[in-house]
Amino acid sequence: MKVSWLAIAALLAVGSLPAAASPSTGASRVLRTKQPVRLIAADGSRIAVATTTKKAGDCDRIVVWSPSQKTSPYFKTGACNDSSTGDDIQELALAGKRVLWLETGGGIWRELGVYRHTLGTKTAESVSPTGTYPLDGYEEDDYGPFNFIGNLFGAGNLVVFNSWTACMEIPVAESGATCPQSAPGNEPVIVYSDQKLLKVVNNGTSVEIASAPNTQTPGSTLMSPDSTTGPVAAVVAVDANRIAVQNPDDSVTIYSANGTALRSIPVPSGTFSGFALQGSQFVTIRNGRLELYSVSSGKRVKTISLPGGSQLYGLQKGLAVYIDYRVRVLRLSDRKVVSFAPLRSDFVGAQIAASGLYYAYNNGPSGHAPGRVVFVPLASVLKKLG
Repeated sequence: MKVSWLAIAALLAVGSLPAAASPSTGASRVLRTKQPVRLIAADGSRIAVATTTKKAGDCDRIVVWSPSQKTSPYFKTGACNDSSTGDDIQELALAGKRVLWLETGGGIWRELGVYRHTLGTKTAESVSPTGTYPLDGYEEDDYGPFNFIGNLFGAGNLVVFNSWTACMEIPVAESGATCPQSAPGNEPVIVYSDQKLLKVVNNGTSVEIASAPNTQTPGSTLMSPDSTTGPVAAVVAVDANRIAVQNPDDSVTIYSANGTALRSIPVPSGTFSGFALQGSQFVTIRNGRLELYSVSSGKRVKTISLPGGSQLYGLQKGLAVYIDYRVRVLRLSDRKVVSFAPLRSDFVGAQIAASGLYYAYNNGPSGHAPGRVVFVPLASVLKKLG
């Protein structure tokens, strides 16, 4: 992972082609990006768009688009196309004027870091501890301790993520332990420890606001972190004031922005396809059904059947956006659903914010301006819902 880019990541005037003109304020708009879109994150009236490149020596960019504006500034990140390091943007968050991303690089020994760029400034800064793990060290005698960071989310003035450590315990009197302690039984186990919930504060650092107890899995479950993050307490959604953390038993704890546990929601175990939190509502798709929970009571108040394979992408003012074979907006109060674009093989994702619905895709693997981000004003969404 390169470090020198931090001094030269200047905010440029225009980072994309102009958005398509709209005949009225209620019409949809389209942003075309010079690089393919990889990730999107919306908040308020803006959307951050992480774009990627395969051009040697070039770096991934993040475009910030306000649909009401005629230009969309961008900045380069430290994720540059170098086969020896494999730099990449893994996660993206937008919180007001702050853009944050989780970047990985470093070659065989992977390095993880969260970086922040504030709109109107010319530099970016590291706001997290460094995570490290090897791509080739996942064997019993060489398992950790490894440090991880991930689950980056933002909204309003709130930005949070997780950090944790993984190592192997083995029975007493055997060689190869990488944890300080020994396993209590006769078989090795993987221990996930130092589980922290971190908040990015205004001075550009991250502070611990909550923690979780150690968890473990059998040593036979050794896998690369590119495939699994282990049974850790993980941030799954935020709004401007609260944080939803899913525990290893699949229950969810709602925290305040300062890390105070406010409510435990006994979500049953299952297969999950997205989470969202706003105001008094927490929603998830579990086992193919959308479940609505009351944040104040912790009780499930509604279950809505969805087509198989549906994926939840966001929640705004009682409207849930999900995808099956189209982009859908579901009004939770009366279960009415309206459809937007059909899915494409190169679909990236969808978001819903106070300004409206966004969804992104790539128009072919190469060519001029392949990235597309579509914006539908919230008023247009509500009109379509009737």
